[in-house]
Amino acid sequence: MAELTLAYQVRSYSTGTRGRAICNTRNHHWVADGSGGDEVGAGELFLSGITACAVNMVEGIADAEHILLDWMDVSAESYRDPEKAPGEITVYDDVRIHFQMWGVDDDQGQHLVDLWKQR
Repeated sequence: MAELTLAYQVRSYSTGTRGRAICNTRNHHWVADGSGGDEVGAGELFLSGITACAVNMVEGIADAEHILLDWMDVSAESYRDPEKAPGEITVYDDVRIHFQMWGVDDDQGQHLVDLWKQR
């Protein structure tokens, strides 16, 4: 196996307030709250990482494929089963990712999403 190189390193730590963490990477810091907090939630940050990665990856794929993608908008939403008993492991029962693209036709857009899904 090839020698692996570090891609990213992030850190989160307690603040003394239950349900709140301080996160950082490089010289950037932000607050992440649990559900119902005042600040951006950890789940929202998780989903925003997925959508930001999707935008960056699909734009890169479009460039490599010589597809003239003008603009894109990726959104994500997560769902939980309200019937689950309190205290069960917090998982998402469904995550839906939506892509909107400008400057490409439907077939090109689907091709870009299909390539993204393979990565």
